[in-house]
Amino acid sequence: GIGPKKAIELIKKHKSIEGVLSNIDKSKYPPPENWMFDEARRLFKEPEVTKAGEIELKWEKPDEEALVKFMCEEKGFQEERVRNGAKKLLKARQGSTQGRLDSFFKVLPSTPNANKRKSEDGKGSASKKAKGGSAAAAKKGVFRR
Repeated sequence: GIGPKKAIELIKKHKSIEGVLSNIDKSKYPPPENWMFDEARRLFKEPEVTKAGEIELKWEKPDEEALVKFMCEEKGFQEERVRNGAKKLLKARQGSTQGRLDSFFKVLPSTPNANKRKSEDGKGSASKKAKGGSAAAAKKGVFRR
């Protein structure tokens, strides 16, 4: 059959489903019987949508049985997956609300000498440069002749 990549390629080339149907090898890619692509196109262009002003939303406990009936019987989903999703919804409702971003960060008290090197380290670094020779200089990219 024709997958999504091939389908979009054919639509780009032939500009419409009718154009694709008239130009493909129907023995290799037979279109589905009773294919209602006109109805699909109409639903895509003119979706059945309820106006926002006519809807009142309330966040309540999910009605698991009604959800299972709708999703499984009418839409063909697996019952186990729908029930697991309903349990996740219920668990999320019972959890705490999202915290503020500033509560994630903690301000730590600063200590005056925490980021400074000890005076002893400064003395030792000069002797390390002398001992390191050209190997240490090569790492830094500095050569003297």
